[in-house]
Amino acid sequence: MPDKPFDILIRNGVVVTDGKIVRADVGIRGEKIAAVITPEDADFAQSITPATRRIDAAGKYIFPGIIDAHVHPIYLDDKYDTSVTAAFGGVTTMIHYAYVRPGQALLPTLKAFIDDGSKNSVLDFGVHAGLFDVANQIGDVSAAFGLGVTSFKVFMTYAKLKWMTDDYWMTALMDVVGQARGLVSVHCENGLATDYLEDKYNRAELDSKKMFTAMRPALLEAEATNRAISIARVMDCAVYIVHNSAAENLEPLRRAKQNGWRVIGETCPHYLVLTDETTQRLGSVAKIGPPLRSAHDNAAMWQGLAEGVITTIGSDHAPKEKLPDFFESQYGAPHIETMLPVCYHYGVNMKRVSLATLVAAMSETPARIFGLYPRKGTIQADADADLVIFDPNRTWTISRDNQHSKAGFTLYEGQTVKGGVDLTMQRGRVLVENNTLVNPERGARFLATDTSHLYK
Repeated sequence: MPDKPFDILIRNGVVVTDGKIVRADVGIRGEKIAAVITPEDADFAQSITPATRRIDAAGKYIFPGIIDAHVHPIYLDDKYDTSVTAAFGGVTTMIHYAYVRPGQALLPTLKAFIDDGSKNSVLDFGVHAGLFDVANQIGDVSAAFGLGVTSFKVFMTYAKLKWMTDDYWMTALMDVVGQARGLVSVHCENGLATDYLEDKYNRAELDSKKMFTAMRPALLEAEATNRAISIARVMDCAVYIVHNSAAENLEPLRRAKQNGWRVIGETCPHYLVLTDETTQRLGSVAKIGPPLRSAHDNAAMWQGLAEGVITTIGSDHAPKEKLPDFFESQYGAPHIETMLPVCYHYGVNMKRVSLATLVAAMSETPARIFGLYPRKGTIQADADADLVIFDPNRTWTISRDNQHSKAGFTLYEGQTVKGGVDLTMQRGRVLVENNTLVNPERGARFLATDTSHLYK
């Protein structure tokens, strides 16, 4: 019997963590998991174990809190709004992109972003630096490590928006970051070629919505992916390929895995489930980059997850105001709250991926990549009590009316899924229970990341 009572005891659930699925009770004291008690343990007869609160999870899963390493809390949802909608979706830790625009200095921007998140987020968070002017910002990259920021993002596309980093400066960044044992995240699409295609189809006065995937074709995503991986290999830098959407991307990712290179592949729920049909039906609200592609690409992303070529799932949550004109409208959509139930329904229920693989991709693996494991991403003694109770038998229909983003829309409107979040807990504090925000307190902690282990 434990030496003192638990603050919370979750009973009768099925714990999914570290590749294992076991029946277990989870005892929590303060902010930490105190014990994971299985039927083989002498103390499993929990009727003799005192606890301030007992939660019955019979028939339900207990997951480690979801870690979303691809979040943009700078649009319609600010850091508070993003953390709230995330908590409803079972997310307990986020790693945000802090964009450093042209003319902005890296270190003050990061400090301001961290301060804002610490004051206003409900959830713990880390930070990536998103660089838009590498030539003038690279001098401060090494110093960013001292702030706990060890990952840096660049875009190989959006030249017209002046977001694109060319190969020269991407190579220079990878040189500096690799020497500091950091990580470079890359949005991989061939920016100049896609801009030409966009101009060509617009000159022909073709419908931008109908031609959207033709303007940003899969082969040009795969070409950029191969180029980013090749440059990273030459510069001995770890690289994180965000939001893979195209079947053709698996070829360079597989080659990198076979060779043991420091390459991480991520996909997103919308690239696992939605297609260009969604874009044609919904119009500008479904304008995202890379574009939604085909059912063949969806299947390839599931296969990539199943075989370990793609190892993480991130939301790319970026809700923005949308215009009726497809071409003029911004890229981005809300994704964070629907991520877990959508991936569970279309992945586990439809036997495209195992439950253990899905939970690893959404929790353990991102925790390991960014140096947060075993504090985060696992259910074991002394880990933070970041937990999700997930009901696999709950059937519900996704609607903008039951979402908590300020976007006012969801790409999954009207879709019925089986599986939903019952409870979200961070560091022993219940945040969401029975679809109600029970603790809105802004109690976030900034999490310094550490990617140096990728170089061992």
